[in-house]
Amino acid sequence: MNVLKLSTALLCGTGLVFLSACKEEETTVAEPVVRPVLSMVVADVESVLKSTYPGRAIAFQELNIGFEVPGKLFARPVDVGSEVAANDVLAILDAKPYAAQVRALEGQRAALIANLENAKVELTRREALLENDFVSQANVDDQIAVVRSTEASIEAVEGSLDGARLNLEYTTLHAPFSGQVSVTYVDNFQNVNARQPVVRLLDTSRIKMEVAVPENLINLEPFVDSIEVEFASLPGVKIPAQIAHVGHEASTTTRTYPVTIIMDQPEGDHIQPGMAGYATAKVQLPDNWAETGIQVPAGAVFSPNKSAPDDTFVWVIDPDTLTVSSKPVEVRAFNDRGLLVDGLVQGDRVVTAGANTLTAGQQVRLTEVEG
Repeated sequence: MNVLKLSTALLCGTGLVFLSACKEEETTVAEPVVRPVLSMVVADVESVLKSTYPGRAIAFQELNIGFEVPGKLFARPVDVGSEVAANDVLAILDAKPYAAQVRALEGQRAALIANLENAKVELTRREALLENDFVSQANVDDQIAVVRSTEASIEAVEGSLDGARLNLEYTTLHAPFSGQVSVTYVDNFQNVNARQPVVRLLDTSRIKMEVAVPENLINLEPFVDSIEVEFASLPGVKIPAQIAHVGHEASTTTRTYPVTIIMDQPEGDHIQPGMAGYATAKVQLPDNWAETGIQVPAGAVFSPNKSAPDDTFVWVIDPDTLTVSSKPVEVRAFNDRGLLVDGLVQGDRVVTAGANTLTAGQQVRLTEVEG
């Protein structure tokens, strides 16, 4: 009897534990998912004004220059540091083999022209004999073939002669642009191959510099009013620059766009390639920027209703709660770096990637790369 009571008590106790566990499972609430997102602040002029973009000076033009034909270097009138103008002579090959080839082909051409003249005289004679039935038509046709064959041979030799004369011109290496010789690769009397570098020429009349602009600021590139560049080796010298080229694709690791800027050499100073510097930009938004549109990445825009694809939205992040809410926008144009939209106001922080994975009111976490 005591054993039965004990078993009953154990079963009851186990049941209570089981019920308690079930109750705990029923009352457990899933933690809300906080999704990390990339974002940008619309027309974030202050961030641009506070940012500097480091880079290194690059020559406006730089080129390793070599001969189009092989040969032995006969003379190189320039050295490292030499200033040259466009079309100045940089180096000369021994031209004797190429000159000999030209003379040989000129001789072949002269001989063929003489043969052609004789063949035409003979053709005229046979045509006169044919009129009096002294020769057959086949005899005349044979001579016509000789004339045409000789003419074709002359044309082929003239083509070879043009190539030989061009190769003779190639034995003199000219500067394609004005600049400074920075490196020499070959000395006099050395044999060089075709297109083997002989000298390196830099055009430093203007200077380029490539900087990396964050994805969340590249949308303001059309509104850049001015750029100033400073170099550590030229303290206090501020050099005005302009945007020359903007890359169409952001780096997958840094999420930055390559932007090439260009500047003139400052008066009284000289920027050398390789100098470290940094650029600062000034942005001026036009009064009608909200109507003309602002550029956002394509991943920022979504359409929740497949039956109404023209109803487009972006997710705007509340700065206090870090939750998202949808905001309607109108897509005005497409370009290489995203979409031009209106409907946003300055200061809106919008999600730039993964918009289709979010829901209204969802909390998000800003990634470090966006700042």
